[in-house]
Amino acid sequence: MALGKGKILRYARLYAGGYDLSGDARTLSSCDNTFDEIDMTGWANENKQYLAGFRMVGIRGFQSFLNTAAGGAYTVLKDAPDAPISVAFGSNAVPIAGNAAYLIDASQLDTSLSFDAGAGLISGDFLQSSAGGTSAKNPLGYVLLPLTSLASTTNGTTVDTESGTTADGYSANLHVTVTSSGDFAFTIEDSPNGSAWATLASFTIDGSSVESEHISGTGSVDRYIRFVATRTAGTISAVCTFARNSYAATA
Repeated sequence: MALGKGKILRYARLYAGGYDLSGDARTLSSCDNTFDEIDMTGWANENKQYLAGFRMVGIRGFQSFLNTAAGGAYTVLKDAPDAPISVAFGSNAVPIAGNAAYLIDASQLDTSLSFDAGAGLISGDFLQSSAGGTSAKNPLGYVLLPLTSLASTTNGTTVDTESGTTADGYSANLHVTVTSSGDFAFTIEDSPNGSAWATLASFTIDGSSVESEHISGTGSVDRYIRFVATRTAGTISAVCTFARNSYAATA
């Protein structure tokens, strides 16, 4: 069961900034993608009528163990950082390229401590940052690069987004969780046929530190997408997620 059913919490992964919090994660309530309702019902209307207002995105009710070690959930979340957040949904296995992902550039708006059955917990909500670019247009996308150790130039797995060319742009998150003198150039490429590739987007971070970056752009996006890491030196471990702003094809 590679990319179909089998999405269970056991195989979800959450990356906050440059940190993999999956080992401490306990649960989350929802990954929102909704619109608020504006009542547009007039006196003469027989039925209620509505317009969609603002899109509301965010990860609510994330709960993890109170791990105070370096890179642990408490250490990462206690300062309520603004950071790219990605949730990857594996299909009855750890996530692979092509699995579903939820990604935003987020502000952590809640940090609560509690106990449950004697276990110390830290909880938080991650809502769209005011600097979040276009990720609020659609947070639902794909894993381009699952958590992977990279020691050479790597062309990632081709991901078929099952849509023709769209015209509304994209957003993407890159999380570098481990580095040993890393020096890389990171890009995302698209292709109409899975063989003729062109650069769609470039990240500015280079993998020299534990770090993350959210990028977004406008314009056309072709059906096939892949992540590319071009190595100059060192080794890293990284995750990349990607979403179109719209999956309604224009061609």
